[in-house]
Amino acid sequence: MDSEIEFVARALHAAENEDFAWEREHDLIKDEFRAYACAALKMLAQHRAGELPPAERTAFPYAA
Repeated sequence: MDSEIEFVARALHAAENEDFAWEREHDLIKDEFRAYACAALKMLAQHRAGELPPAERTAFPYAA
């Protein structure tokens, strides 16, 4: 599971930060993204197990 967390953390970081490479980030920032990744993977597992209610669809008006 650690490798999955690391992979997702790197992906989240890349989506959020185009300016900084993962390898050059401070450990505090990496740990923050690992926590996000852990939460995301936990929610995904709950969703797949049917433990989460179905997501509600919400329409947002387009804003430029």
